[in-house]
Formats: sequence, structure tokens, C-alpha cells
Amino acid sequence: MPLDPFDVWADQTIKVWPENYWLVEIGPGGEALAGRALAISAGRYACVIRDQTGFSVVVDDPAHEALRGDPAIRQALGPLKVISTDSPLPFDVVGFIRAALQVVNGAGFKAAPQCGAGADHFFTGAADIDQVRALFERLIADARARRAAA
Repeated sequence: MPLDPFDVWADQTIKVWPENYWLVEIGPGGEALAGRALAISAGRYACVIRDQTGFSVVVDDPAHEALRGDPAIRQALGPLKVISTDSPLPFDVVGFIRAALQVVNGAGFKAAPQCGAGADHFFTGAADIDQVRALFERLIADARARRAAA
């Protein structure tokens, strides 16, 4: 039986990565540039997604600056902040990310998810980080209160 996503949130803590990040779109054939972006990213968080449109990388400010002007880059969105779960995360929970997105998006903010094997990550506009962090903290507090009342 799948785990209740709110019950899993009750066990979570979160962390906000201190660096600013950028979501950089690289066109098809940009394998070398995507690899270079990850290699030069000094931040403690980075990710790459390869799909039918090319590559998307989330990298820190120094990597973003080093990539500027490369013709393979279609666009760069940022600055962003990254919020990560910082507690054990079971793989078989259904709706874990949705529970967070309903809260954050419902309050008028964006938090784009990125799944990891041991943690999930959400990136949001750097200007909104305090409000978005508070929403995540409220989600966790509500989940803990719900568990205590059960």
C-alpha cells in the first residue's frame, strides 16, 4: 500500500541551498556544454535533464556566467534558490511532490520540482525564497499536527 504523502512530509526537514542558481536551456547536441556546466558548477547543487528538446541544467552563478554567450544556450531563467528535502525519502510514496506544489502554487508562487534518488528538490525565484520556505515549513508543521491528532 502506498504511503500517505502528508505522513511522509511529517518526517521531513528542508534546507535551502545558499547559492543562487540558474535554469539554463541548451539545445540538442549540447552534451559537451551540459557536461561542462556541471563540471564548472562550484555550488553544492546541480542537475541536468536531457529530453526531446535538448538539455536543461540548473547551475550556480559562476557556471552560468561561464556559459553566457554560448550559441547553444536558448535561455537562462534566474536567479533561483533551491529547497531540498533533508530527511530519508521513501521511493514508494505517491503524491509527495503534489502535496507541496498544491500549497506553494496555491499561494501564487512557483516551485519547480526535481526528483532525486534520496531527496527531492524544488527551485523557485530567489526573490520569493522566504515566502516559499515558510510555505514548506507550514506544510511540514501541518503534517506533524495531523499525525499527532490521529
